[in-house]
Amino acid sequence: MSALVEFAAVQKSYGEKRVLPGLDLIVREGEFLTLLGPSGCGKTTALRLLAGFESPDSGEIRLDGQCINVLPPERRPINTVFQSYALFPHLTVAENVGFGPRMHGESRAAIDQRVAEALALVRLSDLADRKPAQLSGGQQQRVALARALVNRPRVLLLDESLSALDYRLRKAMQSELKALQRQLGLTFLFVTHDQEEALSMSDRIAVLREGVIQQLGAPREIYENPANRFVAEFVGDSNLLAGVVIRRIDAVRAEIRIGNQTFALRADPAMQPGEAVHIVLRPEDLRVASLPQGAEAGHRLHGIIQDKIYKGVTLDTLIRLDSGALIRASEFFDADDPSFDYELGERVAVGWVADWETVLRDSGEH
Repeated sequence: MSALVEFAAVQKSYGEKRVLPGLDLIVREGEFLTLLGPSGCGKTTALRLLAGFESPDSGEIRLDGQCINVLPPERRPINTVFQSYALFPHLTVAENVGFGPRMHGESRAAIDQRVAEALALVRLSDLADRKPAQLSGGQQQRVALARALVNRPRVLLLDESLSALDYRLRKAMQSELKALQRQLGLTFLFVTHDQEEALSMSDRIAVLREGVIQQLGAPREIYENPANRFVAEFVGDSNLLAGVVIRRIDAVRAEIRIGNQTFALRADPAMQPGEAVHIVLRPEDLRVASLPQGAEAGHRLHGIIQDKIYKGVTLDTLIRLDSGALIRASEFFDADDPSFDYELGERVAVGWVADWETVLRDSGEH
């Protein structure tokens, strides 16, 4: 896919607060790219700069290779779906959707046709004459989406546009949005702080922290191979264990001490003896076994059961390791499996399949 949008060394400050210290990012044509990060990380600012609602202090924003820094919002082939939807309460669904083409002076026949097409895309044709107050939250979200799509934008921006929906509806709309994006082949730039939302919908994810991209890649790459401790902790649930490199085994593995145990783990060739590291273990990759049966097999840590949390499909087990660290294992629950009958205070082994861990350099940041 070719580059459609490019942020080149884009800086933006509000007073003395620098929100974007120099954003470099390429959005490919036809992809679903998500900006993911905590509140205040600069993701919405990037969206507003692209839409033309704000101007960068320096750097360039390019569309199809052309700088659009000074182009007003109405002249950019870009539309935004906001968190609040911002529908006109006194207009019908059809009138809300047709507002943009009407402002551009299109004929009534052309507007009617485009509105009908947009409403069909979001499956609201039968609600064209209703007012926003007569719609559910999910239906209002679809109207806002149709109002953006009717303008046939090159890029569709979505700013936390699902966060106002309840959990079940939000899950349904995630699938619908992704399916619609694939159907239309449009470029979607989505902003969210919801990691699950980003993982399930995106072609690529840019994880931001204080305006700086920490990692850019496919959802699976970011989840399974986080670039640093911040990404590991922010994207998905993680157990982070402190370790020290004892010696290099070869170019791809090192002997690493965790507490009073040592393990042969995948480690960057640059990691050298004496270096402090963190080992990332995802809860779903851990397996709990009673001692002594699980004492020696595979990668095993030893500890005591602190708590068990039943979640229906899964059972979360909290284990206090001999090193003092508290970790969580999440396993599919099977009422007929006696291994789930651990008692609080029981001593167990916690294992994982070799190479399911990630070893990160200790940057000292949290």
